[in-house]
Amino acid sequence: MKSPHHSFPTAAEAQREIMTWDDLPLMRRRTLVSSLNLLCRTDGKRSPATVLLDPAVCLPAIDTASAVDLGIAPKTLQNHRANLRYVMRRRGLLAPVRRYGPTSDPAWAVLEKALPKRFHPHRLHAFMRDCDKNGLQPGEVTSATLDDYARRLAASQGSKNVRANVREAARQWNKMRGLIPGWPDTELVLGPPEGRIQTPPLSAYPLHREAEDYSAWLVRSPEDADEDDEAPDPASPETVATRRKGLRLLLWAMLQTGSTPDELTDLGVLLQFDTAKRIMRLHRDRLGTPHPNKANERLPTHGTAMLAATLQSLAIFRKLPGEANARLRRMLKVYRPKRQCEIGDDLSALLDRLEDPETEARLLHLPALLLHKARRLRDGWTSKAGVNHPPKPQEACWMAALAAALEILLHLPLRVHDLTRLRLGEELSMRQAGERGPVEARLSVTANKNGRLVETWLRGEPAAVLVEYLRDFRPLGPHPTTAWVFPNRDGAALPRNKGGFSERIARAIHAHTGVRMTVHDFRAFAAARILQDNPHAVEDVRALLGHGGFEIALRYYRRTNRQGTARRVSEGIGTRRRRSAATAIPPGLPLDLARRRRGMA
Repeated sequence: MKSPHHSFPTAAEAQREIMTWDDLPLMRRRTLVSSLNLLCRTDGKRSPATVLLDPAVCLPAIDTASAVDLGIAPKTLQNHRANLRYVMRRRGLLAPVRRYGPTSDPAWAVLEKALPKRFHPHRLHAFMRDCDKNGLQPGEVTSATLDDYARRLAASQGSKNVRANVREAARQWNKMRGLIPGWPDTELVLGPPEGRIQTPPLSAYPLHREAEDYSAWLVRSPEDADEDDEAPDPASPETVATRRKGLRLLLWAMLQTGSTPDELTDLGVLLQFDTAKRIMRLHRDRLGTPHPNKANERLPTHGTAMLAATLQSLAIFRKLPGEANARLRRMLKVYRPKRQCEIGDDLSALLDRLEDPETEARLLHLPALLLHKARRLRDGWTSKAGVNHPPKPQEACWMAALAAALEILLHLPLRVHDLTRLRLGEELSMRQAGERGPVEARLSVTANKNGRLVETWLRGEPAAVLVEYLRDFRPLGPHPTTAWVFPNRDGAALPRNKGGFSERIARAIHAHTGVRMTVHDFRAFAAARILQDNPHAVEDVRALLGHGGFEIALRYYRRTNRQGTARRVSEGIGTRRRRSAATAIPPGLPLDLARRRRGMA
């Protein structure tokens, strides 16, 4: 592979070179040229003479492009991605792909044969064969082996999904440890990506016992608090995980500023004013955004705000004296970004895209489209070319789950934590009016974040989507008897993994609408639509989203009201122009002459 300082060719230079590859048919060369033209379209419709074939830039651009935005079929886009990688490999910009045959080592062959039949470990197979090709025995595989494998894949594929694929291989490897006799007992963990810090675990410090006491204090009920102690509400598991992460980052900053792990014997060292100020400055320089006017200064971000909240929580836990606590709080205010009065630019741009009628229609009809695809996957079909596609019931179940989740989000925009933990008979209940009456679905969810109740009732087509998923598709997937609406494939007691489910939903939306939209963005979409229909329905927004106050609802209101005001002013000016057309002054005519002509002087 070329060195990082290699002067990359332009797309135009590569196109001219492609036409000289006489070992390829003419149509193949033209197709490769077309793939480079498509790359230029994804890069802001730039000229091929200005687009450099840098894999670190070009591959993410075409991998994240949407076939809908480009006006081509998804399969065509997939072919163009493969063509671009072919050109880069032939030019030496990507490493060659390693081709794996059957495992030659008997030890690997035994493990490969013992894999469960219903298990489809494609990524684990590739990792095992890579280890076999490098001459490693199963017992010699370590996490360092996994990191080397990830680097080789990145050098040859350049895909944004390399780390996700390698993490999946590690997950499958670790899962087999308890299922297959003789499987190596080594647990594989993928290291952090280049440029990201890796903090030591809390157990590496002498203060780890006090850190565990702090974690237990976070989830303590107010009844267990002392009389002179502040009694905050018990923290959620997500908050506890965030505080522990913040604690690791604060201790890491201590190590970076000259401390040793043996010196960190208690949490009180983090609360010394000069120490706290020093480590917070280090993190602001690392996480902060550049100041627009001051080149050497950085603005606070949500990352620095999380660390400030961790220090403030530690001060309560350690019962920091009043004057020292007040001084620390004043210092920590600097590391919290200013409170938002309106929604951010990225979210505003997303809402602007969703105001396009065609884009909005694609999103609104996406559950029906995904359910149609799920039926084809369940039953199998024959293409126009006569290719027979056999039934794929488990893939049909996953596809129908996406349709059901999107239908729920359109009517009740839940956070992803609450969406994945819906249970039949609890948060979701189905009721039929009479023997042949319509089915009604009731969603009643207590939000995990603030404990507020949000609910809605689905009837007609939305309820039919949920009924078809629960009746026809959910039994085809794993653990159909569990109460979870979206069960986890790894166990009946677990709900769907929220990270993977959120990613699948976002990918489906992007593939079919061209819009990058997360589960959480449905909350903004719902608020914008409510206020467009009724600009003053702020209470409706608050009730639907389950907010305790009106602050966030007012962010959407200010944006919608400003747009409505501008539209009404423009319409008013247009109306007045039409009304005054008969008395308008001709261009270039002096005002006094126009008045004398009309008898106004």
